[in-house]
Amino acid sequence: MDTTLQPSRPLQERIRTVNAANGWTAPTETREWREIVARLALANTEVAEAIEIVRRRPLDQAHLAEELADVVIRLFDLGEGLGIEVLSPDAQSVKPTASELVAIGVTDHTDTTGLVVALGIIGARISRPITAFTAPERAPAASALSHDIGVACLLAIELSGCLGLNIGDAVKAKIARNASRGFHHGGKAI
Repeated sequence: MDTTLQPSRPLQERIRTVNAANGWTAPTETREWREIVARLALANTEVAEAIEIVRRRPLDQAHLAEELADVVIRLFDLGEGLGIEVLSPDAQSVKPTASELVAIGVTDHTDTTGLVVALGIIGARISRPITAFTAPERAPAASALSHDIGVACLLAIELSGCLGLNIGDAVKAKIARNASRGFHHGGKAI
């Protein structure tokens, strides 16, 4: 486990500050269900980008670390907007399932299928709370959302560790890069 991301609140605050300066908002309550679902979907686009990286050979470990950092950054930003410390001691007490950890425990960089499965499990964990928002009048409490985004981050950190990637440094480097990119960089809408 990479301890450089813990506690997560200072990094979450930094990410939210950088994103706000660049014109990006974050939902602040669970009744903003469309914004939350959009942020979860965007976190999954980062997982998809990581999958594309592992499918190319040779594996570009630095690029994979950056995409896993993007997953963490998106989830930390969502957590900060909702007032959730993603890697709080309470969040860490809820562990990924044994089957998730087995799939995440890929150590062979040449095992493309294993890496895709591991990333797919991270994506599934990110997507898991989306169905709770299909009935917006019954939006879950932020604490219910915190479990799944916390576990998704823990899985991304665990996978990084299994592959010998320093996700803490990758997150900090990406925050610095994003800070220099400017207002609505990339011309994106959200």
